[in-house]
Amino acid sequence: MKRRCVIEDAIGETRAAVYEGRKLVELYVRRETDANKPRQGDIFAGRVATIDQSLGGAFIDIGTKHHGLFKFTNSPNAPRFTEGQMAEFEVSKATEMGKGPVLKYKQQTKADKVGKISGDDLKTTLAKRYDGIVFTEADVSVIDDSTETELAIKGGGTICIERTRALVAIDVDKGTAVSSFDVCMAALPMIASELRLRGLGGLVVIDLPNLRQPRQRNTVFKAAERVFKDDPNNVKLAPLSRFGCLELTRYKPELSLDEVLNNRIGSPTTETLALRALRQLEREGRANAGAKLTMTVRHHVMNWLDEGHIDWKPRLTDRLGARFEIVAGGTPGIVADR
Repeated sequence: MKRRCVIEDAIGETRAAVYEGRKLVELYVRRETDANKPRQGDIFAGRVATIDQSLGGAFIDIGTKHHGLFKFTNSPNAPRFTEGQMAEFEVSKATEMGKGPVLKYKQQTKADKVGKISGDDLKTTLAKRYDGIVFTEADVSVIDDSTETELAIKGGGTICIERTRALVAIDVDKGTAVSSFDVCMAALPMIASELRLRGLGGLVVIDLPNLRQPRQRNTVFKAAERVFKDDPNNVKLAPLSRFGCLELTRYKPELSLDEVLNNRIGSPTTETLALRALRQLEREGRANAGAKLTMTVRHHVMNWLDEGHIDWKPRLTDRLGARFEIVAGGTPGIVADR
């Protein structure tokens, strides 16, 4: 299948949109502030912090907020570790909300400090994921509206997606639609598409409208098998429960788009708002060449920019020239003065 990727090197982040033919199938954001966050395939120097025989593994200090989990069965050729021992580990599953990454043993190391040794950038990661993918550079603005929690189903009904610490909960509401069966059949391909688009996974529970007829329940399950059949990530389905819920697991090697962009209640983080403001200012500058630009942002966004999390000002100056100003307070927006 012909795949292409539109990629954008924005200030503070890299954005990517993957297409199969003309269909948008996956979205990614890599933040500069997350440069040392563990991702699948990254190599870390780690120190054995605690050996936990009840888990059949050890917790490894790799210099990140949460220790990584190394299970002995993941690397049967690994040495018999002792607490305090250093080694190189590869991330087999990235950090999830409130948890550390899953690790496998790579090799011994002479390093005496924990931390990241190597890792691929987003373009290299996608080139490895999809052999022959073609890259083009352009704005990837579709990401800004890609994590809506409520979606309308054509013909009636809604889908509500909520991410919790334990699972992704999806409620399919019949609304004003006449047929629960039709709503289920229309919702399933939308759900499969959204999970892949956003990189959502782990345990997913879908609460479907009530279906009393066994034949309809069986048809809905068969439809679920079809819509997930071509997902490049491993998906396992369980039959509909007696309460009409469809449970599945979807392999999730990286942080989802929602986890990068939003806080736990689904609202954009201050960093997301700040980087969106910089992108908006840059776009306005390109559209109004030579104009002096004044952007107004909320105080908490200005505070984030002033705290120096990223070196944004010289980079924006390089792209626009010294003709912009960002101020706090009032109604957010941009004024272009010619």
